[in-house]
Amino acid sequence: MIRWLLVLAVTVASSTVSAESRPSPPPPPPAIAATAKAESVAKAAEHQVARATLSRASLAQRYKDELERIDRLKNQRASWRRDRELRDNLSDSLETANQLSAATRELERAKITLEQARRSYLAAIDAELGAGTTPARAQQLAQTRAQLAPQVNVAPRRIVIPDFDIDPLADPEELDQRAAELRAAEEELGRQIAGLKAQADELDHLAVLRKQHDRAGDLFNRDDDEPHRNTVRPTEGEDGGGRQPNLPPGAPNFENFVPIVLVDVIDASTINSVAAAQRSGDPAQRAAAAHQAHDAVARRLDEVKKRRLEIEGRARQLRGRL
Repeated sequence: MIRWLLVLAVTVASSTVSAESRPSPPPPPPAIAATAKAESVAKAAEHQVARATLSRASLAQRYKDELERIDRLKNQRASWRRDRELRDNLSDSLETANQLSAATRELERAKITLEQARRSYLAAIDAELGAGTTPARAQQLAQTRAQLAPQVNVAPRRIVIPDFDIDPLADPEELDQRAAELRAAEEELGRQIAGLKAQADELDHLAVLRKQHDRAGDLFNRDDDEPHRNTVRPTEGEDGGGRQPNLPPGAPNFENFVPIVLVDVIDASTINSVAAAQRSGDPAQRAAAAHQAHDAVARRLDEVKKRRLEIEGRARQLRGRL
């Protein structure tokens, strides 16, 4: 019996020593670790954008409600009670405008961070695939890349309009090729028109909000010149320039790409107008410039389409003679 106990003890001890001496699993290769880290950073950036978007949307709705409340008070009969409520609401709206401006800047920073994180994640996936991995891992990375790639903005490219002039001796196949090139240019111009239209519409909306804000500020300044009890002073803008803060741009910066994408499409004066309006930060001026660029691209699109139809007609005419 004692012999069996000794054998059992030796067996257990040997198993314990063997388990302790067994090497731990090796750490993941550097490429896998880099991909995992990039994925974690990208997910954190996505969460930050989601939080910033919700925060800004809440402030924007609050600001809109406050402006509507101010307009209703302005339409009421003048009284001491109405004036007091109006001053309080004006003060609240100016404070909300400051918060909305800060929230918009925070959202823009979060979007930039997310764009950079996604690019880094995409580069890490490509590096791991290039270094070689297991088939299952490669399939997983390929699926992730297919989902991630469309979310990464492609650098803007200049739109090149094909030459309108054609060789009088060109055969139908050559004419078809030129017509196809013009049709592709039409599609690109159509996307630019849609983007500029959306940009202009949102800037028009922001210009209306700015106008309402300015009217409210003027009314506050006029009323504040008179002595009142319990008057609440509005919060100064973050730029320290007075009571009325700069309203956030809010709209997508589609106009950033105009000097690059449309340099060969529209005239230089229109491009300069867009750039000057963007520097001004005034939604009304930016909206007018976006409308101007939209109309210029639309005119160019009409010219391209007209020329394409002429070339296609010429090709059909030549085929009819063959």
